[in-house]
Amino acid sequence: MMASDHKEALRDLVDLSKARSTQQHRLSVGTRAPILRLQGAEIAQRREQFQDLIGGAASELDRSTLLPVKSRYCLLVTDAEGVVLESYAPDGVEADFQRSGLTAGGIWNEKLAGTNGISVALTAGRVLTVSGEDHFYRCFSRFACSSAPLTDAQNNLIGSVTLVGAVGRRPDEIGLCEQTLHRATRQFQTRLFRNFHSDKMTARLMSRDPETRRCFETLVACDDRGAVVFSLPLWRDDARPAPHQNLVGRHLSDLHNLEISLRGPARVPPRRYFVNAAAPHVPARLNKTGPLAGFTYQGATLPKLIERARKLTAYRVPLLICGETGGDSRDFAKAIIADLGLISPTGVTVDASSPNAAEAVAEALEAMRFLGDYPVDRVSPTLVLQNIEQLDDPTQTRLKQFLEDDDRANGDRYNEDRALVLFTSDQPWEQLQENDRLQPDLLYLVGQSVLDLPPLRQREVADIIQTHLAQDRANPPQVSDQAMTLLCDYDWPGNQREMRAVLREALICGNGTMINVTDLPDRIRNRPATSKRDLARHSLRDALNSADWNVTKAARLLGVSRATINRWIASEGLQRPE
Repeated sequence: MMASDHKEALRDLVDLSKARSTQQHRLSVGTRAPILRLQGAEIAQRREQFQDLIGGAASELDRSTLLPVKSRYCLLVTDAEGVVLESYAPDGVEADFQRSGLTAGGIWNEKLAGTNGISVALTAGRVLTVSGEDHFYRCFSRFACSSAPLTDAQNNLIGSVTLVGAVGRRPDEIGLCEQTLHRATRQFQTRLFRNFHSDKMTARLMSRDPETRRCFETLVACDDRGAVVFSLPLWRDDARPAPHQNLVGRHLSDLHNLEISLRGPARVPPRRYFVNAAAPHVPARLNKTGPLAGFTYQGATLPKLIERARKLTAYRVPLLICGETGGDSRDFAKAIIADLGLISPTGVTVDASSPNAAEAVAEALEAMRFLGDYPVDRVSPTLVLQNIEQLDDPTQTRLKQFLEDDDRANGDRYNEDRALVLFTSDQPWEQLQENDRLQPDLLYLVGQSVLDLPPLRQREVADIIQTHLAQDRANPPQVSDQAMTLLCDYDWPGNQREMRAVLREALICGNGTMINVTDLPDRIRNRPATSKRDLARHSLRDALNSADWNVTKAARLLGVSRATINRWIASEGLQRPE
């Protein structure tokens, strides 16, 4: 389809040129020697002017690059007026080409030479081939001329380059000549563009139309902050691919759906400067069906920690989530990311205790650097680095450099493209400060903001047990009152990990539908009764009286949930005083 459109467009160009040659220029098709030639002095002057325009890009027009080995082609380079400045012909056939005007000084514009490859390419601004009878003059019907226009760094027409051969060339041979000229002129213009903008960083932007598979390229020059100051499309028709439009003034990191290739003087992409002081949007209400909602019902300090975590994460602040061994710091980190809708293909999770952790962390940090400057679809990249205290010294040094660079680039400002980094540890913050596992200067970069999760024994154990048993079960198992009392009074030194193991053991060793005291492990069943829950119940009446029987306030005073207070009121048979 594209080939037929190309032939039809070429036919229209040739027909219009022939009509102008006859009607406007008053030329006669039977003229035997129509080409006029300039004298040597004028040719030298035009060559000098052309050399000033092309500067150091002459190598792209070298005959060793463009002429096939042992070919019988003639290579012509003209200026913008169609005057031949350079002519290269194989040994033994120079005279034949020269007699036809294919030599230095020959004038091949449409006004004098009628329809030909050079004049049509200069007029149309595209690579094409004029062959045989498509020439206006009959004396040129034995030639096939493939021509391409030459343009400078600002897209001004400065000349053309042409390969002339016999008319009997095969279509695939003509196609190869056009591809050679197309590639050479593209490289020629790219060299001119980079020479013209030698004091700036330049880049090539590429995209492909998904339907036609056509490739589009644009050259851009950027200032030292990475903002585009000039763009040059490298195609000649009226196509207007959306990713290549309105580039000037935009930062490279704002350009999406484009493949970006950078050139000097900068060796790495510049970091974007952010002046937007706007705050991120943090949903006022927590998603009650999301994973983070499950933590709000566990009491202790978790509701307050969740509120702080949502705000800090929305601002892309590096955040350390820690707690005792066997805790749920990793689950908490994943729940925070899910709650704010930051889960994306650019997210990376690395466990510092896993094999090859050093290589994995290095790759992850490099990905965060790049995606922070060139985000994908405006989605912030995320890195969750688990078991931070397990990092070796070289990796700690690499991480410290990353966090220092990130802090210098962003500071206290909100940056929606900033990579979000969350750290987790199975050690509480106090223990991390006391041991020597993390370098001191890294410790406080990692711990810029710290969420020290409370251990399981300080939470609403009954609610956590019921939530765990109901997970992924249509008919959740029940727990007897005596068994629940023992479970709630246990200290849980292994935290969440130990609790899940105990419940699994009780379900396997029991009937699977009801957990009774006899189903529990000996360390829980035979544990001496503790008075901490009894003391809380004895304080229940005092707390209710102090709070004027406001259940919410009483729960806050005792450090338990509102549901627990109501359960105790019912079990103790207490009634609100009249």
